[in-house]
Amino acid sequence: MREETIGADRGGMWAWLLQRVTAVLLLLGLAVHIIVTHALGLGQLSFENVGIRLGSTVFIVLDLGLLAVGLFHGLNGLRGVLLDYGFSGGSRRAVSVVLGIIGVTAFAYGTWALWPWLTA
Repeated sequence: MREETIGADRGGMWAWLLQRVTAVLLLLGLAVHIIVTHALGLGQLSFENVGIRLGSTVFIVLDLGLLAVGLFHGLNGLRGVLLDYGFSGGSRRAVSVVLGIIGVTAFAYGTWALWPWLTA
């Protein structure tokens, strides 16, 4: 029996595996977020109430986790689509680097938006 691996020219095995892992983490994280914020009805949806929720370490960790996992999942999926359109060799590496920079920048921006609650 011949074993096949997902080669780097098709995105790579780790990218494939992490895409599946982040999908499960997104589903679980979003389920927790929706249940806690909407189904349990922890007050009205207002700026003050959201600020109170974000004062909790649990919500900060959940939001930052969802941001990191969502960014990785989305950008890794976009990378896969771009690699399907024929990027190879050095351009494949450039696509990965550019998307990595976009991801780190977006995560930094999201963290900056939560900064008042992180330092409180």
